[in-house]
Amino acid sequence: MILVGVSGGVAAYKSCELVRLLVKAGREVQVVMTPAAERFVGPTTFSALSRRPALTEQSAEVFPHLEASREAMLYCIAPAGANTIARLAHGEAPNVLTQSALAFTGPLLVAPAMNPRMWAAPVTQENVRALLARGVESIGPESGEMAEGEQGAGRMSEPDEIAGRIEARLATLGSLAGRRFLVTAGGTREPLDAVRYLGNRSSGRMGVAVADEAARRGADVTLILAAATASPSAPMRTLRAETAEQLRAATLEQAGAADVIVMAAAVADYRPAQPLDGKRSKDSAAWTIELEATADILAELGARRREGQVLIGFAAEHGEGAVERARAKLERKGADMIVMNDISRSDIGFDSSLNEIVLVSSKGEHLVSRRSKQACAAAILDTLGNQTARAAVEQRTTV
Repeated sequence: MILVGVSGGVAAYKSCELVRLLVKAGREVQVVMTPAAERFVGPTTFSALSRRPALTEQSAEVFPHLEASREAMLYCIAPAGANTIARLAHGEAPNVLTQSALAFTGPLLVAPAMNPRMWAAPVTQENVRALLARGVESIGPESGEMAEGEQGAGRMSEPDEIAGRIEARLATLGSLAGRRFLVTAGGTREPLDAVRYLGNRSSGRMGVAVADEAARRGADVTLILAAATASPSAPMRTLRAETAEQLRAATLEQAGAADVIVMAAAVADYRPAQPLDGKRSKDSAAWTIELEATADILAELGARRREGQVLIGFAAEHGEGAVERARAKLERKGADMIVMNDISRSDIGFDSSLNEIVLVSSKGEHLVSRRSKQACAAAILDTLGNQTARAAVEQRTTV
C-alpha cells in the first residue's frame, strides 16, 4: 500500500490525478488529508479515486492513520506546503497527515508546492535541508506561473513525474532481500589515559545512511557503530565498538556471514603505544606520546574474503590527486569499490549532512554530485546492483 498525503493548497487538485495514476498502475492507495486540504478538494473525491475512504480528522476509527503507516510501503506527500514541511522538519504532529508521517519508517517523498517567496525563504530552505539530511526525497518544485499570478519556483511537479518517482523508489524496495550486509560507521577512539583519547571528526552519518538504505531495500543488516552522532532509523542489528581493535574484532567475527561488507567507519590509523591506566594530571611538563599503527582491517577482509563476497571501502582524501590515491587503495586492499570524498572541502563530508563522492572500481570512476548522504547511499547501492548484474551476465556468457 502507498500512502498519499495531501496538504492544503491549490495544487491539491493535481493529487487527484496522482492517485488515479497510481491506482491505474495497480497500486493500493490510502489518501491522508489535512483539514486545510479539505478546503480545496473534498475527501469524497479522493475516496472515489482510491476506492477506499480517505483518512481525515473526522475518520470514524480512532487510529486508522497509524495502522496505515504501519502497513504502507511508501509515503508521498503531494502537495507538501510550507507549513507541512516545517512540521515534518521539526517533528510536530498536529494532524493525521503529520502523525502518520512521524510514525512511518519507510521511504518518505515530498512534492513541495507554495508561493515562490515562501519557497525561497531561508527558513523553508533550512527545513528542506533538514528533511533531505534524514533521507526524505524531494520532488520539485518546478518554476512557472502560480495561482496568485506570481512567477518562480514553487509549482508542484506534474502527477506523472511524481508517479514515476514513486515507482522508481518502489522498485528498489526488496531488491536486496536475502542479502546480508555488514556495515561499519563512525570514528574510533584510542585511549591516551582513562579520560582522554585520540579521535576524529566522523559523525557516522554516511555509514548509517548506507545501512539504512540497505535495510529499506530488504537486506539483513548488521551495523557496527563506533563513536557517532548518527543513529539508524531502519530495523537492523547494531553492535558497538569504540577502539580500532574492538571494531576489528567485531568486523572479523561478523564478516564470514556477510554477502556485502561496507567499511565506512573512520578507523584510526595510529593509537598510543602505552596508554595510561589512570588519568594524567596536568602540569607544566611536556607530554610526549609514541604512536603505533593499528591493524589494516580492510586489507585483512580483502585477503580472507570468500568467493562472491563484495567488499567496499571508503577513502577520506585531501586535495589534489584524491582519485588516484583512491584507485591505488582499491588495488592495494583487494576491494571491489572505494567510495572517495574530498575532506578538504568544508561543504561536504565531516560534520555535514551533504556529501560528494567518487565511486572508484575496476570499471572506472563515477562521480556522485553533491547531495544528501542518504541520496549518496542510494547511489552507492544502485551502482553496486548494476555492477553485480553485469558480473552475473558476464559469468553466464563465459560458461
